[in-house]
Amino acid sequence: MLDTILAYGKCILDFALFFWFTMQFFALRWEKQRRISWGLLLGLSTIQFFVNLLYIPELNTMTALLSGLIINLILFKGSIAARLLCSFLETLLIVICESIPVLIYASMIRSNMVSVIDDTIKNAGFNLSGTGMFCVLLLIVRYFHWAKRRKEDVELTITENLSVITVPIVSIFIIYYVFYILSLNTELGSRADSLSMIFFLALLFMNLTVILGDNHWRKRCQLQHELDRLSRIERLDRVVIGQQDAFIEELKGLAHDYTKQIDGIKHLLQEGAGGGKGKFVERDIRSYADEMLHHIEDSYRFAFIPSPALRSILCQTKLCCDSAQIQFDTNILFSDFSFMAFPDIYTIFENPLENAVRACGEITDSSMARRIALTISRKKNLIWVEIKNTKNNPVRVKHGRIQTTKPDESKHGFGLKNMERVVKRYGGYSHVEYTEEEFVVTMALPVSFTASGG
Repeated sequence: MLDTILAYGKCILDFALFFWFTMQFFALRWEKQRRISWGLLLGLSTIQFFVNLLYIPELNTMTALLSGLIINLILFKGSIAARLLCSFLETLLIVICESIPVLIYASMIRSNMVSVIDDTIKNAGFNLSGTGMFCVLLLIVRYFHWAKRRKEDVELTITENLSVITVPIVSIFIIYYVFYILSLNTELGSRADSLSMIFFLALLFMNLTVILGDNHWRKRCQLQHELDRLSRIERLDRVVIGQQDAFIEELKGLAHDYTKQIDGIKHLLQEGAGGGKGKFVERDIRSYADEMLHHIEDSYRFAFIPSPALRSILCQTKLCCDSAQIQFDTNILFSDFSFMAFPDIYTIFENPLENAVRACGEITDSSMARRIALTISRKKNLIWVEIKNTKNNPVRVKHGRIQTTKPDESKHGFGLKNMERVVKRYGGYSHVEYTEEEFVVTMALPVSFTASGG
């Protein structure tokens, strides 16, 4: 009875590992209906269990391959060729893993494989060890796949816990230790067989619990990362709304001021018409009008930028520059970044502009200009962004990368790194160059088909 439960549990664990491993490469067809997936896995495990009872190795392998194909083709979406290849490799891997424990033990006791697997207890242990090796290899492959993706995208929400690998490895060593104890105490008989089966069954359930628990933990981490990302987007939305509200209030104040100024111009016109001081009044009006137009131009500088995120960043930067007495020059010939995600616009503009404001703010030499120049233009199919600022602080470089000059290095120093990552994600190019008195960030982004000039 115990050996039947162990064999059936082993089949369930094998197909759960099939399913779990394939999830790393392909999207589930029924993400919100997991009952379909688990029902199919239990059904295939039951079929594989009954086929295994026939003790025909070739039939066992063919059934495992067919089951792998059913899992990958029915439960997942993606390239058919890739899913077929994945099924063949998974089946080949599990066949190899089931043979290795038997070969190791046969070489240890210097016996042939057929005589080794005749023992029911040892056969159960070998099956469990094979599943353990299969699990270890899948964990290693999955970890390297995750590490590669993590290198390409540092904001990857999927996490990986390689420490789980210790559970199947320890289980395999324990099984061989049980074999060793049984070989020293051959007189224990059927009682030892029952205890061994119970022990192997406990190992099986422990591995199942750890694998399923790890999968649940990974989902929770992924959900938490997604919630954090949405929270950041919400905060950015609030910033934009706040900037728009402030801009509306500023327009109301300007409308009031301009009304008074127009009344003043009318008064000057009336005064000049009746008092014979036409030339002096005309000069005052021209000077007054020029100053007024300059004020209007400065106030509406970023009003017609279509991207709310970029408009918010530039307005905020302008406020910071005004308070720090920094000259902020802009030459914006292209401003439609609708093809970019909201947080990505903040990453590629706010980070270098914030660094530029900080660098200019550290200039204490009165003979040196505090100036930031932003240029955005489009040349054929590329958007060119150049952010240039004056500076007098030295640039810290470590291992070929520019380091932050902020006090807490553990919480800062990711701005330029994140900017480069986002630019690369959109198929673009970024470059940083500097002299003793100037720092220049250049970015080139391919124009998406959804973007248009603006």
